Amino acid sequence: MKLNNIVKNLNKNSKNLKLKQINYLLSKNIIDKHYITQLIHGISLDLKNEVTVNNEKELITYSYFVAGTVGIMMAKILKAEELVAFKYAVDLGIAFQLTNITRDILEDANINRIYIPKSWMRLNRDQIKSPSCRDKVKLKKITRKLLNMSEKYYKSALKGLAFLSFRNRFAILLALIIYRQIGIKIIRKSFSNINKREKVNFFEKLFCILKCLIIFSFKIEIHKKNFKHDKSLHKYIKTFLLIKNKNVK
Repeated sequence: MKLNNIVKNLNKNSKNLKLKQINYLLSKNIIDKHYITQLIHGISLDLKNEVTVNNEKELITYSYFVAGTVGIMMAKILKAEELVAFKYAVDLGIAFQLTNITRDILEDANINRIYIPKSWMRLNRDQIKSPSCRDKVKLKKITRKLLNMSEKYYKSALKGLAFLSFRNRFAILLALIIYRQIGIKIIRKSFSNINKREKVNFFEKLFCILKCLIIFSFKIEIHKKNFKHDKSLHKYIKTFLLIKNKNVK
């Protein structure tokens, strides 16, 4: 089913199984149509023959559409109630997406997608696929800048874990640590993302689980609710957010 048809048929009877499942979640107020529509819009941006990003605002806005919206819907499914919890959920989604973009620089270039803001540095797909020594220096600078940006959102997301139940808090913390590890590994392996798609292997995941257990057990801040969200993180996307009550309508 085409994306436009999905949007048109939200909250309507349909024989399509996936759409039925979405409409069931909508009817039970488990997810919200506003964010489903935004997610579909984000996915549609990737369907163009050529994808480019002009500036940081477009980068964060895109990351919000394809991942921040998912964060909001997941927070609702996990029964978060306080309004600020959904803002932190957006931050985790954006952090994940910025990590994805960093990891997939080469892979995306192969399918004519470049998420590196032109205002940062202009590189075409050939320069990314077969970089010169000078291009490699540029790609390393871009990688570090993307990961530094993702780190701001990861740190913010950590402040929001306390708004989840004890069990869900641990699961989301583990997911955060594993995803964050991708960026750490890229840097540790001399910016491996410019040559291949980096992964976290089985033993590294075991390390992440151990790290998660230690942080969860001994870092008290993880379990304290922090109502002071950094507004600057949402300066580009505040007009898209409709967080007005605990049901996120």
